[in-house]
Amino acid sequence: MPVVEIKTNVKSADSQEFSAKVAHAVAELLSKPLSYVMAYVTYTPSMTMGAEGSPAAYVRVGSIGAVGGSKNNTVAAGITGLLETELGIAADRVYVDIRDIARNDIALDGKTFA
Repeated sequence: MPVVEIKTNVKSADSQEFSAKVAHAVAELLSKPLSYVMAYVTYTPSMTMGAEGSPAAYVRVGSIGAVGGSKNNTVAAGITGLLETELGIAADRVYVDIRDIARNDIALDGKTFA
């Protein structure tokens, strides 16, 4: 059930295609079925980092398990690399917030995963 939210001041040529690439990457990075991955990208032209409007991104990844410890470095590197390749955002302009979500704190189809 990974959920990936990306906010960036860089507009992708095709946001649906880019979201699909993110979903595929996260499914692979977390070894989770693609059918459970939700990914979305929000264009936020007012985003700044260090009071500068240069390309930047904030990424939040939430997952039931499959994150934590050294795994987070792998996830952060994979997502940051994708943003660098696809949107031209330098790695030092990307924050990645990774969270392990308790099964009883997220629901699908009207019921939690607990």
